[in-house]
Amino acid sequence: MIAKTKAKISVRLLFLLSVLSALLIFDTLNAQSPPSKFAVIGYLPEYRLNSIKPDALNGVTDLIYFGLVPNKNGRLAETPIPRAALIKLQSIKQQSDCRLLLSVGGWDRSNGFAELTSSAATRQIFIHNLVQYCRQNGFHGIDYDWEHPKTKIELSNYVKLITETSNACHPHSMIVTVAQAAWQNLGKDAYQAVDRVHLMTYDHEFPHATYDKSTKDIERVIGWGCAPGKLALGIPFYGRNKDRKARTYAEITANQPVDATKDLIAGFAFNGQATVAKKVRYAAEQKLAGVMIWELGQDSSRSESGLLEAIRKQVKSAATGK
Repeated sequence: MIAKTKAKISVRLLFLLSVLSALLIFDTLNAQSPPSKFAVIGYLPEYRLNSIKPDALNGVTDLIYFGLVPNKNGRLAETPIPRAALIKLQSIKQQSDCRLLLSVGGWDRSNGFAELTSSAATRQIFIHNLVQYCRQNGFHGIDYDWEHPKTKIELSNYVKLITETSNACHPHSMIVTVAQAAWQNLGKDAYQAVDRVHLMTYDHEFPHATYDKSTKDIERVIGWGCAPGKLALGIPFYGRNKDRKARTYAEITANQPVDATKDLIAGFAFNGQATVAKKVRYAAEQKLAGVMIWELGQDSSRSESGLLEAIRKQVKSAATGK
């Protein structure tokens, strides 16, 4: 009787172990593959957080909080993000049903990258601290935005950071993404390691971010070895004039009659609703990962002229075939 009981327990243990192993393998494979759903990725800087209503971002699949400044020593600040901001982000995540990613770097926020990435030991300290912080505070991934590596050595060290971060994140079902300038070739090793590339297909010579310029940027990066399914086409929620001065879409279209076809007002070139919809169609037809927005706080508060609303409608249209 005892022998039979032991045999039954052994069989049950083997069964449970096999199920657990299968689940772990599935999780690992799932974590290492880019999301299959068409992604609508929106950056939200910390200085916009208070002005965003938690229920205003429906349709955004991935919300990227911008952003942390990397320290040269690999240590995080004592309070990287204020507690009130973390609570607000979790509220947005729940009400908009989106994933949260944490951005590191950005324009005027990238000075620490060169020294941080130059040492394997410092990279490991940074990655450990960052992954632990994200896991403890409900972030589903990490987005790097080094603007920009200046030498081949810096670029090589950046690729090491990306690869090592991916290796640390994937076992926890976290993703790693990068914001990339359209002229910048990160190389095949980076494109292999990263889950998604958020291509900044804007800030061209006047007029910036046209449909033709943006699609050529996508084609160029695919030619460099990035899989289309990892690329997100960048859409600016702002415009620029010939002097490169910028204004938000909300500022440009304030007190203007709604005209979805307009891409130029008072000397500022921008993406109107029709152009945005056309870019979303292109991304879907080319089987890209999705579209990326810089940045959500620049949109019009009028729903009838909003760019996020135009994206939502086009994504729904593409999904239903209507």
